[in-house]
Amino acid sequence: MNTSTVNIFVHKLYRAAYRKISAAIDFLLLKLHLPCLPASQRITGQNPKIVFFTDGMVPRISRMAKWIKRDGRYSIILIASKIGYFEKFSNDDWDGVFLYRNGYHLERILKQIQGVYLYHAFAPKSYYPDLVRKTVKEPFFIDMQDVYACYYGLNPGIRWIKAELPCEKNCLQLSSGVIGQSLEPNVALRSYGKSKPPSLFFPLYCDNDYLLPNRKRLDIDDLHVVYAGGVAGSHRDKAQYGMIQFHDLIRVLSAQKVHFHIYPSPSNFRADYQEYAQISKQNDYFHFHQSVSQDQLASELNKYHFGLLPFFKINSGQSAEKFKFATTLKLFNYIEAGIPVLVSEDLVYQNWIINRYDAGLTIREADIPRLKEMISSLDYPAMVTLMIRKRENISIKMHIPRLFDFYRSVTGEA
Repeated sequence: MNTSTVNIFVHKLYRAAYRKISAAIDFLLLKLHLPCLPASQRITGQNPKIVFFTDGMVPRISRMAKWIKRDGRYSIILIASKIGYFEKFSNDDWDGVFLYRNGYHLERILKQIQGVYLYHAFAPKSYYPDLVRKTVKEPFFIDMQDVYACYYGLNPGIRWIKAELPCEKNCLQLSSGVIGQSLEPNVALRSYGKSKPPSLFFPLYCDNDYLLPNRKRLDIDDLHVVYAGGVAGSHRDKAQYGMIQFHDLIRVLSAQKVHFHIYPSPSNFRADYQEYAQISKQNDYFHFHQSVSQDQLASELNKYHFGLLPFFKINSGQSAEKFKFATTLKLFNYIEAGIPVLVSEDLVYQNWIINRYDAGLTIREADIPRLKEMISSLDYPAMVTLMIRKRENISIKMHIPRLFDFYRSVTGEA
């Protein structure tokens, strides 16, 4: 094992030990019926509560919750794993934030939150959402973007994903309603079999608060492209992480004198991005930045000419269904920032988005060595104008009423 592999292993070991050791204490406190929330943390007020729940914090949770709160009818509560919570993925709109240590601590928190209208839980990682589903009496919605059954099928070679599948199946089949940020839940339900609960296709959308103009001129001799999201080090297994190992991409873009910028996800392991930071020090055309919060991201991305989605099948062992139906928030982050998107042809659904809304250009892996040449022939101002004209049609503000309607239809209020 190299140093990066050891560091990640130790970090994962710490997480597992933290949950197990704290669980022994919380199991006893649960049996003794001792409260875990002091009076100062208890949420008061007459508004019914929508409880957002997650094991690993992702930015779409806070983006959705913010627009629900603006409706004025609900209080919004976040329950998240303490070791999976990232401040840069959150915001200041929550009426309460509760971080659980383990499953027993989670049960103690759930027992103390009163006046709940519904639970809106987020996956992937369905073990804890499934625990909430089995514990609460109120309507329980599961919200899915990435679905593990779509990655490698129902018999994956990766042990931790295989262990997640029974809980994922329960959440998809037994919840009050399924909200799909992508089309992957439909694929998984066909694989799992049986009928599905009521469902809503609710893509990630652009956040209206972050929509920016783009008045830049395209100087082909000073071309800047950007990627925001997860990165993986060279020590990682290529079959699982090959899509986000960018060493070859850095080399090919640098050879064309194209400036390539990366903003890593706040949830990235330090061991995965250290080598990129080192490359950045030695390469004038590669720039590795600090991760930023969602409210800063659009302003950062707006500095550049194009956003990149350079995910190609040849670099991954993931299934054809995953490439066909997957979605990612960075697609909408780029559009918010007013910069056109360069999208791999293998990402079928995301190509449909950029074609329908004139948001960018489809590229093949074979196009990367001549990317600068391709871009030089584009009418950049016209491309930007078309995208900005249409992006309100894929904004949260326009579509959030559909989510309220779905809540009401499933809970029997409609």
